[in-house]
Amino acid sequence: MLEVPLAAFSVLGLVQTTSLVIGVVLIGYISYMSYFHPLLRYPGPKIASLTNLWKAYYVYKLVLHERLVELHQQYGPVVRIGPNHLHFWDGEAIAPIYKGGRKMGKTEFYNAFTAFNPNLFGGRDEDIHALRRRQLAHGFSQVSVENFEPLINGHIEILLGKLNNFAKTEEVFDLKSTISYFVLDILGEVAFSRPFNAQLKSEADEIHAINDHLLLSCVIGELPLQALSKFLARWSPVPWMRKLVKSRNNLKVKCSECVRNKIHNASDRQDLLQSLVTAKDVETGASLTEQEINSEAFAMLVAGSHSTSGTLTLLFWHLIHNPEIYTAVAAEIVGTLQPLQDGEISYPIRRLEISLPYTMACVRENFRLNPVFTMPLWRSVGSPGGARIGEFDVPYGTNVCISNYVLHHNPEIWGEDHAVFRPDRWLGKDESNRSRFLIPFSIGHRMCIGRNLAMTNILKTLTTLISQFEFHPISQDDEVRVRSSGIGEMEGSFQCKVSVKR
Repeated sequence: MLEVPLAAFSVLGLVQTTSLVIGVVLIGYISYMSYFHPLLRYPGPKIASLTNLWKAYYVYKLVLHERLVELHQQYGPVVRIGPNHLHFWDGEAIAPIYKGGRKMGKTEFYNAFTAFNPNLFGGRDEDIHALRRRQLAHGFSQVSVENFEPLINGHIEILLGKLNNFAKTEEVFDLKSTISYFVLDILGEVAFSRPFNAQLKSEADEIHAINDHLLLSCVIGELPLQALSKFLARWSPVPWMRKLVKSRNNLKVKCSECVRNKIHNASDRQDLLQSLVTAKDVETGASLTEQEINSEAFAMLVAGSHSTSGTLTLLFWHLIHNPEIYTAVAAEIVGTLQPLQDGEISYPIRRLEISLPYTMACVRENFRLNPVFTMPLWRSVGSPGGARIGEFDVPYGTNVCISNYVLHHNPEIWGEDHAVFRPDRWLGKDESNRSRFLIPFSIGHRMCIGRNLAMTNILKTLTTLISQFEFHPISQDDEVRVRSSGIGEMEGSFQCKVSVKR
C-alpha cells in the first residue's frame, strides 16, 4: 500500500532536484553574463546579452537591419547584440573585420546555409575557399558573363513584350513581381541551364522557396546548437517550420536534376552551369565534383536571383518616384547610347558602367540607401591577443560584424540626409572617400564572385527599359521599406502603369 505514495514522492523529489539544478545553473549564467563577461563594457539590450534568441526573433520578423540602426542611434558605434556578438557601424571597422583573412574566420552562422556541401559563400575552410575561388574565377569573369548575353537578351525580349502589352491595355501591374519573374528566368537559364518560364506563367513557386530557404538559414544561423535546431526544424510539429524545410528540399531536388542532366548530356551551350562542369583549378587541374557543382549552382540561384530582383525593383521605385532624377537618367542614356537598331534587344554590357556616370550614381545610391543584402556577415576574432577594431579592443573569440544597411545609414559618413535618395552625393569631391564605405558585394577575399553577372543584369535591364518606356506609379507613397531575413526585397507590391516612348 505504501509503494504508490513512495513512487510519487520519488518523482516529486526528482522534479524538485532537477528544477533546483536548472535554477542554479540559470542564475549562475545570468550572473556571469551580467557581471563578469569580457564584453560587459559594451552596451546593448539586456536580453540580447543573455541569448541569441533576440537576434533570431528580429530575423524572423524581417526587421533586424532596422532594429540595428535604432540600437546604434541609442548606444553608439558598437552594440552588443548577442552573448558573444558585437555589431559595429563605423566605416573604419570594415578593413579589420573583412580584410583580416584567417585571423577573422567565418563563424558557425554560415553552416546554416549548407544545402549540399559548403559552397563559396558558406564554406569556412580557407584552403577550400581559395581552391573553389580559383576553380570558379573564369566562369564568373566579365568575359564569360558577356558570353551569357544572348541568354539574357532572350528573357529581356519576353519582358519587353509583356510591358508593351501592359502599355496597350493600360493595365495596372505589379512591377515588383514582373521583375522578380524576369530575373528568376535569367538565373534559371544561366545557373541551371533552363528557364523556369516564370514570365510566361506569371508565377513562380521557386521565388517562395528561395524566401523560405533564406529565412530558415538566417534564423537557424543566429541560434546556438545548430545541429539541434536543424533536427527540430525537420521534425517540428509547427507547419510553418516544416514548410521552410520542404521548400529547401524542393530546390535541392530541382538543382540536382539539372546538374545531373548537364553532366550526362554534354553540350557547348555557354552558361554558368557549363562553366561549373568544366571548371578546373589553374594550379592543380582539379575539377568540381557533382556535389560541389550542386552546391555552387544552388547558391547562385538563391543569392543571385533574390538580390538582383530586389535591387532592380528598389532602383526603379526611387527613379519613378523622383521624376527629375528619372528624366536626367533617361536623358543620359539617350544622349550617350545609340538608339537600338532593328534586331537589337538590349544594350551590350561592355562599357555601360563607365559611360553613364549619372546613371551609375543612381545605382550606387540605391545600393547605399536600400541594400537588399542586410545579412550580418559574422567573423570571429582569431588572434589570441584579440583585435583592434577602430578604437576598440575586442577579445579573442568574439563574433564581430558590420552590416550594409547599418553602415549605409551612419550619419557621420553620409550626413543627416542619409535617409534621402540623393544620387549627386556620388558626383562631388567626397565621392572617392565615401566609395570605400559602399560594399554591396562585400569586400576582401570573400567578395561576392557574382558581381559581374549582377551588374550586367541591372544595367542591361535599366538602360533598355528606360530608353523605351515611361513608368507611372499608382501609389504616391513617399517612402519605401525593405523587409529582409538576410537578402530582402521591397515591402508590399509596386503597382504601376507603363507607356511606350514616342
